[in-house]
Amino acid sequence: MGLWHRVAQQFRQPSGIVGRVLGFLFRMNREGIDWTIDQLEIQPTDHVLEIGFGSGLGIERAASLATRGRVAGVDFSQTMLEQATRRNAAAIDEGLVELCLGDVTALLYPENTFHKAFATNVIYFWKDPLSNLRELHRVLKPGGRLALYVIAKENLLKFKLVTQSGLYRLYTSEDLARLLTQAGFRRARFVTKPERQRTGICAIAEK
Repeated sequence: MGLWHRVAQQFRQPSGIVGRVLGFLFRMNREGIDWTIDQLEIQPTDHVLEIGFGSGLGIERAASLATRGRVAGVDFSQTMLEQATRRNAAAIDEGLVELCLGDVTALLYPENTFHKAFATNVIYFWKDPLSNLRELHRVLKPGGRLALYVIAKENLLKFKLVTQSGLYRLYTSEDLARLLTQAGFRRARFVTKPERQRTGICAIAEK
């Protein structure tokens, strides 16, 4: 396994000392996380799901909005679970937040559980994105909203040593909207936002 493949693997599933450092560096994504959550229009009683919560910044923000609801997070990195648990310890103790180690391919929630769901900088690593989106469709309530954030493909292509390591799949805004429609979502659309030296894309759709 080459160096850049190992680097990409750490972005996909942070672990060990390097993973803990990456967890702190993920704060650079705060702008994109907050913007994505804004697209969800979370209400105080909403039940919200985040896939790939990383260090827990998105969970923390969602919990500050769904104050009488529930916020759940699924991530398959033990290192990120530990960081996010520390960050959200008070909300977990209050029963507002629930974090677990798991995979989007088989979510341990019944159908029609969540009002809102989101994932930021995660879909690049899904081996079967259509199947995973259908799983998210399953756990959303009728009318529930999903938001997916990515960095624009043309920006990530500048980092070919990492993004062409075999672990990434890059998307345009049109790619994401098409996938959401194929997975059964309605009103698939996207918005873009200029960020520091890059463009963020948020694809949004309803069940």
